[in-house]
Amino acid sequence: MTQREGGSGGPASLLDGLPATLSPMARAREAQARAARAGFDWPDSLSNLAKVEEETLELREAIRLADAPAVSEEIGDLLLALVNLARAEGHEAERCLAAACEKFERRFRALETRLREQGRTVEQATPAELDAIWNVVKSGEEGR
Repeated sequence: MTQREGGSGGPASLLDGLPATLSPMARAREAQARAARAGFDWPDSLSNLAKVEEETLELREAIRLADAPAVSEEIGDLLLALVNLARAEGHEAERCLAAACEKFERRFRALETRLREQGRTVEQATPAELDAIWNVVKSGEEGR
């Protein structure tokens, strides 16, 4: 793999050579890791978390304004900030997301089972009922 030459004879960018085959989440992590090795990084995880909070506020504002393109952009910015926080904490964002998906699926299946025991489906329950059942399922998993 060759890197493009910059004006000083070095690579044009520290980000050159990122494999095109990386998933977006892995690409975000690698790009941010390269930037961090060069000193472009937050000083600690709390600073990373503050960035996540800032991006959340920007997303909230885009949603409030019903600005669909801005919502999409802000979701991307929030995901990028979360990947960076995971990296700073020594976690792989993809593994964190995979574990969260497994937990969601387990809990949702338990919610469905509870409703089936009542002779109902998810579609037949109110949002308040779904939330209450979800909280029961969730509390039953405490300590897992």
